[in-house]
Amino acid sequence: MVEELSGLQLLAGSDERRLAALASMLTPVDEPEGSVLARQGEPASSFLLVVTGDAAVSRDDGDGQHRVGTVAPGSIVGELSVLRGAPRSATVVASTPLTGYVGDARAFVALLDVPGVSERMERTARQRLAANTRPVSVTLGDGVHLRVRPILPSDRGKLADTQPGFSRESHYRRFFSAPPLSEKVIQYLIDVDHCDHFAWVVLAADEPDEPGVASARYIRERDQQDIAEVAFSVVDDFQGRGLGTFLLGALAVAATENGVDRFRARVLAENEPMRAILRRAGAEFEFAEPGVLETLLDVPAFGVGLPDVETARALRDAAREIVVAADLALGTAG
Repeated sequence: MVEELSGLQLLAGSDERRLAALASMLTPVDEPEGSVLARQGEPASSFLLVVTGDAAVSRDDGDGQHRVGTVAPGSIVGELSVLRGAPRSATVVASTPLTGYVGDARAFVALLDVPGVSERMERTARQRLAANTRPVSVTLGDGVHLRVRPILPSDRGKLADTQPGFSRESHYRRFFSAPPLSEKVIQYLIDVDHCDHFAWVVLAADEPDEPGVASARYIRERDQQDIAEVAFSVVDDFQGRGLGTFLLGALAVAATENGVDRFRARVLAENEPMRAILRRAGAEFEFAEPGVLETLLDVPAFGVGLPDVETARALRDAAREIVVAADLALGTAG
């Protein structure tokens, strides 16, 4: 068992004595395709560490089951529900024959004691909580309905920056370069930790398959933890409809939850619409380089730029669920 555990990326390079102690608390399982590994709403008493096989994760938000993710070898299923004493937040069904190990809360604490595991799992926990967050419904002034939620690694097809409606000019204004984006950049834009790199994705609720029409993100600076750089992407048909102001307000809500006090923004001097949005938030610009302006401004106050206080609270709750719940779960375990 120790050799099999050490072969997982999560535990690669771990001390054999620690792995042996962990192995003594785990029970091996071998599940056929179609097995229900976790059922939404049921009490949680154990977690599953997947060694081989895959599983589908789905959730019912009141309108039927919707697939929200997948489980691959090296993944952990159900650990946050165990530690938080909460019911299962999703249903997980084996897509292929699956093997792994089952453990209780005590075993999960031992897992987190393995050096390096806690840091790797914090990112995973935040992304899992982001996937469980209920989207926030928003109506633009012209009556168009949108849904806003934290971005997920599975949102490659929802990324506004890769949509046909995101023109070459819009791409240049966003990235200061010509399209297309490389695969590495796309992965960077969707695989975020929701702490140092937070991103909202905006979906067109009235259109088939809810295509992505916008995204907004902040990326914390390494040497100044209270400052984060912000960026926005909006497909052409949704520009000039108040979405940029909304996105700045939505980012402000998430940033405040994560301890960010100031936003840095870099925009092309010719990008007057984005400059106007930032000026209304108090921005004053200086030239950073030829043709590029930079500003450092205070994070807008709670609710500024958002349609109403209910929307502001819903966005805050969505961000807080990720930020606070992951910290509490992993902090309690440690």
